Amino acid sequence: MFSLDYPTWFLALMIAPFGLAMGSFANVLIYRLPLEEPEDRNVVTKSSHCPSCKAPIKPWHNIPLFGWLWLRGKCAACGWKIPGRYPLVELLGGLIFAASVYLFPVGSLIWFKALVCAFALLVLFFTDYTEFFLPDVLQFPLMILGVLFTLPQLFWPNQTVTILIGNQQYFRADLFHNGLQMSPLWTLFGEAVTWKSSLLGLVVGYGGPTVINAIYKLIRKTDGLGMGDFKMLAWLGAFWGWAPMLGIFFGGALLLTAFSLPLIITRRLKGQSMLPFGCFLALATFPVVFYGPAIWSWYMGTMVR
Repeated sequence: MFSLDYPTWFLALMIAPFGLAMGSFANVLIYRLPLEEPEDRNVVTKSSHCPSCKAPIKPWHNIPLFGWLWLRGKCAACGWKIPGRYPLVELLGGLIFAASVYLFPVGSLIWFKALVCAFALLVLFFTDYTEFFLPDVLQFPLMILGVLFTLPQLFWPNQTVTILIGNQQYFRADLFHNGLQMSPLWTLFGEAVTWKSSLLGLVVGYGGPTVINAIYKLIRKTDGLGMGDFKMLAWLGAFWGWAPMLGIFFGGALLLTAFSLPLIITRRLKGQSMLPFGCFLALATFPVVFYGPAIWSWYMGTMVR
């Protein structure tokens, strides 16, 4: 089997520019997807332009992160102050790609799956934060894609690769987790998500919060969750299975409570104020997916005592 043997930091530097470019595209999605007119939401054929004066952005001004620094955070045509969110999202895109080679086996299916998930969460975090909007055009395809990621295990079950790691020692890995190079922080946190777990996560992720919201609405006469939150939980369930999805739901609720409770106590926030729950779901996803089994084992250990 072909494999790489590069220092992890070198791989991170090599892949980070692709993350910066994806961060630039994420900014386009964050700005355009919440717009009302279909033509304004076009991210395929419509070129990049200044949101203020609509002037086309020159290619050398559109270089991720460096273009913003070169222009000192202002539009070259009209001097409009470019929000700091733009370089932040580009930087986060680069960091996500660079960190991925430390966390997941490079070139594996789960590595690609994690990058897709992280990119989607980056976009959804900022659309929810800025507009309280979680676009269907992004979330519905993610539901389908999450299920499609389970097909290799369905059609090629128990396919493994044996790798010689030196001194007559062999490492046996399944095709889902095996990549071109292992990563220093990677631990096999469980078996690959099966199609049954994916579909169950999809159904429970959408249906469970719907029931909870219906009960909340019956009591409080208002919605407790938005429809976009249901769909976000649904595709996260399709990606990672029903158990991590539940962990993400409760983890997001815990983060939301920790954020809002002090503001409610100090009367800086009213009890019926809208809060972007999707942001907290996004923040909860990484620790639950990557460290969830360890957190659960620790919790169960403390409960037994």
